[in-house]
Amino acid sequence: MEQIRRVGYCPSCGNNSPQKLIHVQHCSDTAYAYEDEEAVDLPIAYYVASCETCDGILLYQSISRILEDKQFNQGDLVYPHAGELHKSVPQRIAKIYKEAARIKKFAPNAFSVQIRRALEALCEDRGAQKAVLQKQLKELADKGEIPSKLAELTDVLRLVGNIGAHAAEDEVKPWQVFAIDEFFRAVVEYVYVAPGKLEEYKDSLSLFEKGKSRKPDATS
Repeated sequence: MEQIRRVGYCPSCGNNSPQKLIHVQHCSDTAYAYEDEEAVDLPIAYYVASCETCDGILLYQSISRILEDKQFNQGDLVYPHAGELHKSVPQRIAKIYKEAARIKKFAPNAFSVQIRRALEALCEDRGAQKAVLQKQLKELADKGEIPSKLAELTDVLRLVGNIGAHAAEDEVKPWQVFAIDEFFRAVVEYVYVAPGKLEEYKDSLSLFEKGKSRKPDATS
């Protein structure tokens, strides 16, 4: 049997490398149409692959009625985390973060600096007027844009970013980048993702109600 491969970004090693398909799992999920409320079986394929540079495992997902192994080339990476943020996050912030995610494992100092840049972009997007990041973060906390506990996190991120940006004896440790990543994503979740998902739910509920209103009255 011909071995199926694709070339793609591997978050485990940070390379664009050949990836070898080693297992395909076909299954289905249930989806609902807003207008008729009927359940629909949605065919899904999961593709387990290995990176031929680092031997890391990758998991891709494809939603398609054509359940062929070669759909692997069109699947979406769902594991490991590839640096994508929710669509509600402004493009500039998402772009900076994606660049940071690519260097997280092998350049901790540069990663922390990129996260600091992403915080600066967040402050600018949310209308902070102060000139210094520390004061911008406090301004957003005072306005309720960031709750007090998350404001503490952002200050930690700022300080770690400062360490990464300056030539000194202190350096950002490899283990610290994972905490930095989680902290930053927690801030983004509060500021953008949770409100974005709420709006998506409101939109879906509105479509559902419109679909119900268009149905003929069964008693007429």
